[in-house]
Amino acid sequence: MTEYNLVYSETSRNLIAKLHPDIKPLIRSKLNKLQKEPFSGKTLERELSGYRSIRTGRFRIIYRLNEEKRIIEIHYVGRRKDVYELFTEQKGTSSVLDG
Repeated sequence: MTEYNLVYSETSRNLIAKLHPDIKPLIRSKLNKLQKEPFSGKTLERELSGYRSIRTGRFRIIYRLNEEKRIIEIHYVGRRKDVYELFTEQKGTSSVLDG
């Protein structure tokens, strides 16, 4: 099975850059696994329909799949307690960049 490519929104790049150094390797490891198993995340509903979420510890990675282009668009990374609310608020301003 061919791996999917990762592309990051500007927001997700900034959020990952600001993470504590102990958390970054966990996120990177989960993203590497996600490339091999892009459907492993949970399908989101309601206003986040079309997005998926995957868990790593207390953090969530919100992403969207483009099956035709074999791309995983990383849109948001944050703590479970408010990641969905914060992403919903900024959803319309997220632009995807090349990974």
